[in-house]
Amino acid sequence: MSLSQKVLNEALSLRDFIVNARREFHMYPELAFQEKRTSEKVAEVLEKLGFQVRRNVGKTGVVGLLVRNPNRPTVALRADMDALPLQELKETPYKSKVPGVMHACGHDAHTAMLLGAAVVLFRLKDYINGNVKLIFQPAEEVGQGAPEMIKDGVLEDPPVSAIFGLHVWSYLSSGVVGVREGPLLAATGEIELKVKGKGGHGAHPEQTIDPVVVSAYLVTAYQTIVSRNISALDSGVVTISSIKAGEAFNVIPEEAFLKGTYRALTFEVKNLIKKRLQELTDNICRAFNSECSLKLTDSTPPTINHPLTTKIAYEAVSELVGKEKVLTPTPSMGGEDFAYYLEKVPGTFIILGTGNKDKETDKPHHNPYFDVDEDVLPIGSAIYAYTAIKALEKL
Repeated sequence: MSLSQKVLNEALSLRDFIVNARREFHMYPELAFQEKRTSEKVAEVLEKLGFQVRRNVGKTGVVGLLVRNPNRPTVALRADMDALPLQELKETPYKSKVPGVMHACGHDAHTAMLLGAAVVLFRLKDYINGNVKLIFQPAEEVGQGAPEMIKDGVLEDPPVSAIFGLHVWSYLSSGVVGVREGPLLAATGEIELKVKGKGGHGAHPEQTIDPVVVSAYLVTAYQTIVSRNISALDSGVVTISSIKAGEAFNVIPEEAFLKGTYRALTFEVKNLIKKRLQELTDNICRAFNSECSLKLTDSTPPTINHPLTTKIAYEAVSELVGKEKVLTPTPSMGGEDFAYYLEKVPGTFIILGTGNKDKETDKPHHNPYFDVDEDVLPIGSAIYAYTAIKALEKL
């Protein structure tokens, strides 16, 4: 029997364990940097298996280390643990018991799959030619968990030579796996804009400087950045998602407030977007004799998969599920703080399809009806474990 089959068989034998863990995490979701219950459960499992465990890494994160050969490289596997401030609407036996909080992005599944991988790796530890570090990370949804764990030395002692992450994906059919070299997810940033005009009566706009009109021109102009400043062969997004100004029907307000996001797959496009946002804001506001204060805050960098680790991941996944189930996914303009690890060490972020219309697991991420196909979870555990073993063979 091949090693890939052994790994897959071990993972499939753990289906009940993985599913039960996922359901427990799902019923008791915790927001960013509040993952105390989740991290304690994770630490308990790892300690019982014999992993060296560090608690409170990056505030509420957990790290488990399996040392097989201290003179060989260390490969890291990462799962995120935090939930979203969202009321779950889908009725299931494992529906969230925490009002206004749910796992609507699959982090409960990631945590459970990595725990399953921990068991597989422990059972097959004789095949590990090096060391494996398991990273259970908080606060991915706010983009702060990875930086905090890096600051606490998660990539050191022992130093990590490569890192792999995995994300369930409802947009892909269950069991299909996406592996892509290069940019996979976008650099993200936040737009905050204050437009100060001159308020007055709605019947006499000539006596005012209307911040609503200025805002309308700004929103329209911002849309030309992607259509007229960025090559059609590149990708970028500028979205204004919130405009707040005034309350009364007959009063022109003094101020307007806008919020939004900018996204790009490369630093070059991101910087161009920021430059044009500032130029358009300055010139349009000047044209209307208004005062504008624009704040652009970078969030996560782009998630760029390294060629070597991506080749390793592709080979490992292909051996596990067959090449016919492995595809090259289209890059997404969503963001992911796994990118911070990739700025420090080579690594690859893998996509695992969990979309199944019959099981109603094809709903979008961050949706109150979001769910995952639990039959796929052991495959995720196998991908985590076998990718680590393969990487240690190659490094």
